[in-house]
Amino acid sequence: MSASRDRRLLAIGSDVRLVLVGFGTLLAVGLASGIGVGLLSSRQLTRAPQVAIEPADANASLSASVHDAWDRLRQIAQMDWRAVVEPARQLAERTAVPEPTESANTAAVPVVSPEEAARRVAEGRHLSPRRTALRANPARTVDAMLRRFDQQGFDLSEASSSGQLEVPRIFLTSLPLDIADVSITEKRKRAFINVMLPHILRENERITADRQRLEGLHERLQFGGSLSQRDQAWLQQLANRYGLDEVDIDELLNRVDVIPPGLALAQAVEESGWGTSRFAQLGNAVYGQWTWNTGSGIVPENRPDGETYEVQRFSSLENSVAAYMRNLNTRSSYREFREARAKMRDAGADLDSYSLASHLRRYSVRGEDYIRTLRSIMRSNSLDMFDGARLASQPASILSTIGFSEKS
Repeated sequence: MSASRDRRLLAIGSDVRLVLVGFGTLLAVGLASGIGVGLLSSRQLTRAPQVAIEPADANASLSASVHDAWDRLRQIAQMDWRAVVEPARQLAERTAVPEPTESANTAAVPVVSPEEAARRVAEGRHLSPRRTALRANPARTVDAMLRRFDQQGFDLSEASSSGQLEVPRIFLTSLPLDIADVSITEKRKRAFINVMLPHILRENERITADRQRLEGLHERLQFGGSLSQRDQAWLQQLANRYGLDEVDIDELLNRVDVIPPGLALAQAVEESGWGTSRFAQLGNAVYGQWTWNTGSGIVPENRPDGETYEVQRFSSLENSVAAYMRNLNTRSSYREFREARAKMRDAGADLDSYSLASHLRRYSVRGEDYIRTLRSIMRSNSLDMFDGARLASQPASILSTIGFSEKS
């Protein structure tokens, strides 16, 4: 019993000795580190320059420094940084060096007027009809455009065989650059119809949507219903858009209606020479509409002395078509046209391009001769068969190239 107790005491003593030895080692290391740090600090202090501060002024200097720092912080907080940042930004913009471009080493191209540009194009075609600068961009040529329609399986001949043509939703911002250079007549005609027909059908879609809503509101009023403030506001906007100061639903029903595609195509052909006219090429002026706002159009070469009208230019073919239809649907000159169209509607008949053309004698100074020309164009090119055409329900699946745009 006593032997086992002695062994436990010896074990405890060994553990105590180990603890004491470890504690002593740590204490020695700590003392050595403290002595080393103290020596280094004293050596650095001896190297630092000594600044003599009078004991009497020490507190005063410290107080002044604190007050100065506080005043500066308060000034910074109250500062209007816009007065600092904006001049700096403007200075940076003025002094910024433009990034180098591919044409950085070339001279700036002078701006020329549309008339001068047309003259240069005409001279180029006269000297070399098959090699003009207009062919420089292959993505905006007739061949590129026709391939684009062919990829969608579109064929104009289907209009005569099926009776209803489905046209891809492919919209060009402007006419192909080389349409006037195409020597094959049928190819040029096909190209022009392919370009213009989608725009005509899309604008008719928009008009039809407005007309359907207008007819619904008219029917509601006939059955004794009332209109919401939203509907009343929409009617007023529609009246303003169609040239009426006040809402007159009966008159609006005469104005808010489509233009048959065959008639719209025939007028575009006559006014632009199948897209080859200077006005169509330079200003998307496919329908030859006039404007008296000096500088907003293209001056005709043979304009009589004293006249100030110009042929209105448009930023796109879409805008040109929309302005043409709004012109027929609002101007008093075409009241007879709108009344004849309304009679066809009341009789439940389809709109007839050939018949409606007879009511557009005031569209041109040529009068009856203009009507005969339109009818001749429609007959020789069977344009009335496009009266039943419609846009495809879905946009084209292939991405458009430069100069093309797709919208639903």
